[in-house]
Amino acid sequence: MDNKKCEELNKECGVRMFGSVTVGTKGQVVIPKEVRETLDINPGDALVVVTKHGKAIGMIKADDMEVFMEYMQREMEKE
Repeated sequence: MDNKKCEELNKECGVRMFGSVTVGTKGQVVIPKEVRETLDINPGDALVVVTKHGKAIGMIKADDMEVFMEYMQREMEKE
């Protein structure tokens, strides 16, 4: 995906692309430094892993899960 499309996606729905990661032999991925800094993710933080339609994967800090669920509820009520 080119930079212009990534910028459009961010404007339309708040999705920001940070590049790609590679899954290691133990199933591990390294979260890019810019993402860790942006989201204040630190060693020892718990993350909740979510998927959508068997195609997308995301992670949310466990401490932010309640706020995230409230946000999702408001978004669903708009539809």
